[in-house]
Amino acid sequence: MADDTEAAATAPAPTGRTMPGRRFTAYNSVRLTPAEAERQGRVTRIAIETLGASAAILFLNSQHDGLTDRPLPMATGSEEGLQAVLSLLAKTPVAATPA
Repeated sequence: MADDTEAAATAPAPTGRTMPGRRFTAYNSVRLTPAEAERQGRVTRIAIETLGASAAILFLNSQHDGLTDRPLPMATGSEEGLQAVLSLLAKTPVAATPA
């Protein structure tokens, strides 16, 4: 009986975290192909450079007239989608930079 209480006292408390050295990967996660990842990074970088970070996030995740989907998934999905989003981004007013 004393052995049980000693073992319980020395056992680490569960933390809800994964084992050290292991990464959490959701079973339903979608992995991008290298081409999709390149397009996603490219459109994100250009949007941030053009609009600023906050406005770029809003732009990439909002529905726009003339596009069949939101800009980020559309640009990630195909080269044609990327070109359509970049065309719309070129027509979008540039955010004012703080002085």
